[in-house]
Amino acid sequence: MKKVILIALTATFFFSCKKGDHNAKKDTGYIYTSSNSSEGNAIIAVARHADGTLEELNQSPYTTHGFGDAMEGDFDHEWALRMVGDYLLAVNAGGNPVNSSVSVFKINRINGHLSQVDQDPSTPQMDNIDSRGVRAVSIASKVINETNWVLVGNQFANPNYQKDPPQAFGFPVVTTPLRNVAVFTFDQSTGLLKYKSIGATYADGTNGGPCTVEFNSTGTKVAVSTWGIAHFDAPDADLTLQKPGRLYVYDFAGGNLSQSGMYEETGVSGNIGLSWSPNDKYIYLANFNLHSSKEDNSVTVHDGNTAAKVQNFGTSDRNDEACWTWVSLDKRKLHVASFTSNAVSSFDIGADDKLSVSLHPNYVIRRGVPLIDTKDMHEAGGYLYVSGAFQSHTISIFKRNENTGALSETSSSPYHIPSVAGKTKEQVAFMGLTGFDKEDSDNANKNNEPK
Repeated sequence: MKKVILIALTATFFFSCKKGDHNAKKDTGYIYTSSNSSEGNAIIAVARHADGTLEELNQSPYTTHGFGDAMEGDFDHEWALRMVGDYLLAVNAGGNPVNSSVSVFKINRINGHLSQVDQDPSTPQMDNIDSRGVRAVSIASKVINETNWVLVGNQFANPNYQKDPPQAFGFPVVTTPLRNVAVFTFDQSTGLLKYKSIGATYADGTNGGPCTVEFNSTGTKVAVSTWGIAHFDAPDADLTLQKPGRLYVYDFAGGNLSQSGMYEETGVSGNIGLSWSPNDKYIYLANFNLHSSKEDNSVTVHDGNTAAKVQNFGTSDRNDEACWTWVSLDKRKLHVASFTSNAVSSFDIGADDKLSVSLHPNYVIRRGVPLIDTKDMHEAGGYLYVSGAFQSHTISIFKRNENTGALSETSSSPYHIPSVAGKTKEQVAFMGLTGFDKEDSDNANKNNEPK
């Protein structure tokens, strides 16, 4: 599908703020997020220094030549950006003009700069690839037997109820095949994606569309979470209106998905971020919309084959909206970010991959940002970076105690992104957070960054 090059719009967007001179020699790595601007999506590139501090690159943002969807408000997802070898893949959640799209950038691992890869070199304009669905939100990637498979979760929409008495938003629920997981292959020698098939559909929308799509470490399994129909911003969810989200588990072989398990539970909706446990035995799932009878289900642990629930935990509060997950690089902690309270919770990962709690309290609250702001996480260089995606347009920086695992926010946190200063949440609502360490450049051809 052809994309219109937004010359006038992107010129205004890119030069709205001044950034200082940047010296790549002091960089130890780079972090990326996307603006999700409905006027024209762009990748924001930030350098990371040895002391954890951040600095936006002079060339940032980089246009995707596609559209975001910030004007639709908050819609939840994980892995909107995915590093694949020397490339950055990014969803454009907005219509182009109907379906969403995926952009591909070649990464300069010396200075973090990006150059977009034209997905149809036969045309004069810069092309993205059709996501084969509406509102693309999540990307998964895995190399299996020399084939690089890429999955794209197309969410379509999130009808929901808010407040008490309840007000309906986004209805009616539309039945459509454009709510799906699409299967592509990716050629790392050219940077080109190629569509293969629709791997799974969630046509009737009763339990929502995909929020997160993720391979296990071997590529034999795929987990997909869905939103359900939430009822939030109320003292309690009305169970006659709320519909549970779902966790699906699929076998994956030759580009085909075959369902092996499914979880849903009355009173548990808004199933958003997920991570596979270190040995792939379990799936850690964050759930943002809970009935009072399910208060201790903000984080649930599921069998990696059947999706059956085996553990459940609370976070800072039932209404804190736990949504995003991150397994620490040393495999000792699961971190969970909560949208409403700005809490970042920490759970211990045992030798059996089950979770437990040793810190009391086991969460910290991001400093100096408004409520209803927190989303994706990324870990590098001994620091955990947390996105202030919705209102503050920042990145918070945490250091983890090597002995206890407790998080403490650094003095330089939060970092305010200069290029989007003054933008409202209707103009910019970050999607995704990922990056790389310069020390890992020798291993850049790995199919995925560490979980």
